[in-house]
Amino acid sequence: MMKGVIFTSRNKDNENITNFKQRSMSFLTNKSVEELSLKFAAFVNEGVLNELSRFYININERNNEKAIKDLQHYLLDHPDFLATKIEAKVTSFAMRPENAITHKWLFDYDSKTGIENFVQDLVSEGFNKKDIEVYKTVNNYSIVIPHGFDTRNILAKYGDYVELKRDGLLCVHWAKK
Repeated sequence: MMKGVIFTSRNKDNENITNFKQRSMSFLTNKSVEELSLKFAAFVNEGVLNELSRFYININERNNEKAIKDLQHYLLDHPDFLATKIEAKVTSFAMRPENAITHKWLFDYDSKTGIENFVQDLVSEGFNKKDIEVYKTVNNYSIVIPHGFDTRNILAKYGDYVELKRDGLLCVHWAKK
């Protein structure tokens, strides 16, 4: 079960931090969030005092075979490509939407209230409540559903503070140095 991971410290979260510089690290893994906790802790520790870092993981599994084929074709067309950048390049290929194996969708829910109503509206759209995954994020919530649907009604109702990400990244952990 290969997924893409991004560790990041964003300007948006750290605009009042002295000597802050935006940083990120992306890679592919078949490890669990728990198994990656020490790697994330090291990333956090590389930041400046009070810097907030986030740990994102793709909600959809990635297709290793397609990512490797994309990389092979790229390398044939770019024989001068630096080998030191292969991990970053294969990660970018794997993260393409067409290289997703599963097709879960993620809603960013940017409100502290009403999450229960949003979940109930997803149930009304035909989802089983047990298949709707609600996650607390740094500021609000993310909701993951197992597949797509016609979102026009739900986005019309919640469009001011809900954003749909068809192949999104879920913020699973965050920490300050």
